[in-house]
Amino acid sequence: MQLLLLNKNGEKEWVPMDKICFVSHSSKGPKFMTKSGASYQYPQTMEQVMLVFGPFGYERLDRNVVVNMAAAVSYNPVERNVYFDDTAENGSGLYATVSGANVDKVKHLIIRENEGVTYATSAA
Repeated sequence: MQLLLLNKNGEKEWVPMDKICFVSHSSKGPKFMTKSGASYQYPQTMEQVMLVFGPFGYERLDRNVVVNMAAAVSYNPVERNVYFDDTAENGSGLYATVSGANVDKVKHLIIRENEGVTYATSAA
C-alpha cells in the first residue's frame, strides 16, 4: 500500500508504507520519516489538498470544500448545496456547499423544468 503525501518541496509523491520508519508530530501535522531521511507530510492547505486530490476527480467548490465529483449526485441551486445521496429535495442528508463562483462546476447535476426545479442525478 502507498500513501499520497507531500515531500519537503511540497510536491505530491507516492510513498510505500513499508518505507515509512516512523510518524512524529510537528507543527504542520504528522511527519512521516523514511530510513533514507526523507520526510513527508499530509496536505495542510486547501491548495495542497487540490494538488493531491485534483487529479482524481476532486474539485474545489467553496473556500473550504473539496468535493469528489464522482460521488456528487445532485445540486440544489436554491441552497447552493451539492448532495451525495437522493435527499436534495427535502434538504437533508450529506451535502457540501458551493460558492457562487463555482456553480458552473455543478450545473450538470441539475435540470430546470417550468417554474419549479427538478433535481437531476448524475450518470456516475
